[in-house]
Amino acid sequence: MSSPQGTPLKRYYEQYWSRASPPPCDDPLFPTRLRLLRERLSAAGARTVLDAGSGAGGLVAELSSLGFAASGLEVSERAVRRARERHPDCSFLVHDLETLPWPVEPGSVDVVCSFEVIEHLLSPRSLLEGAHAVLKPGGRLALTTPYHGLLKNLALVLSAFDRHFAVEGDHIRFFS
Repeated sequence: MSSPQGTPLKRYYEQYWSRASPPPCDDPLFPTRLRLLRERLSAAGARTVLDAGSGAGGLVAELSSLGFAASGLEVSERAVRRARERHPDCSFLVHDLETLPWPVEPGSVDVVCSFEVIEHLLSPRSLLEGAHAVLKPGGRLALTTPYHGLLKNLALVLSAFDRHFAVEGDHIRFFS
């Protein structure tokens, strides 16, 4: 059972987004990721997009400006407040991705995006189950996670580091 302040994930990200200088939102891969996503969304005829782990809302804003019906879910109230201030015409909801069901109509979304989020979750399965529930039949999940390189991944596997859960840390899990 979570405390009145929320889950460890929520507490961590409220603290993360309350820093004196907010986290940068200048992912160098963002333009490439946006271009590839836009191409695939258009090719699939997708109209509705949910950004699971939307942070400060940059992806939702860009997709909305391109004519997609985009919205975001984010665990941090501070991040959602910042997203709403920066992108007042966009839709953002505060919600912990590990809490099911998500506050989105089941079977209503063409594509769920979740970029560089799953490695931060104690329960990655919750993200997959939540996405599956809100996707339309034939809907798609666009998901990325960091790749740390062959040698670092090998060291992580050999040291069994992926079994160590540091809730207060940035990345809780490593994927290969």
